[in-house]
Amino acid sequence: MDLGRRGCQGTPRDFAAWVHFETGVEDPSVPAVLDNLVSAGKFKHHPGFDHEYILASPIEFQTSVRYKVSGELKQSPIQMVRSCMEAFLRSQGTADETLMDISIATTEAMENAVKYSDHSPIEVSYSVENGVFHIMIKNRLSEVRLEKDIEAGKYTSTTTLMRGMMVMVKLFDEMDIEILEEEKLAVFQAHKRIK
Repeated sequence: MDLGRRGCQGTPRDFAAWVHFETGVEDPSVPAVLDNLVSAGKFKHHPGFDHEYILASPIEFQTSVRYKVSGELKQSPIQMVRSCMEAFLRSQGTADETLMDISIATTEAMENAVKYSDHSPIEVSYSVENGVFHIMIKNRLSEVRLEKDIEAGKYTSTTTLMRGMMVMVKLFDEMDIEILEEEKLAVFQAHKRIK
């Protein structure tokens, strides 16, 4: 229920991955639990994506949210951030077009955070102040081993990273990525007016 109250929307596999990240336990009963929550009227199938589950009742958020997600792609961190952030933005009355711009740009930022992280948890925070959405994503950086990273597919094209950067620059009003070398930390920050 707690994941649903945070705005998480996803497949049974997504929910199982999130439960595993938060508890350290692989729980094979997650699909059955979701179906029981649907039967009890607490969760429902997403109207646009029947294979995904979402909380049945409206979600109330504070004006700022902070949490950690897995730095492991297999634990669906991008889907978790995207779904929770979209629920938060809807609760703030964000227009659909603006919400989609922020969602696309944040997905690019999260893909980079996961791709270049050392796979430790990634910190995500966002808020709305005076009609402006603010987001910050902090991830620990992995050691760069260029030849091994190229073989692993991290750098499939010289334009891959730049394409993502151009998307983020276009869709956010302002954005910045700071690399703190001594701390091996990347800090992504962006802002967009939503009202």
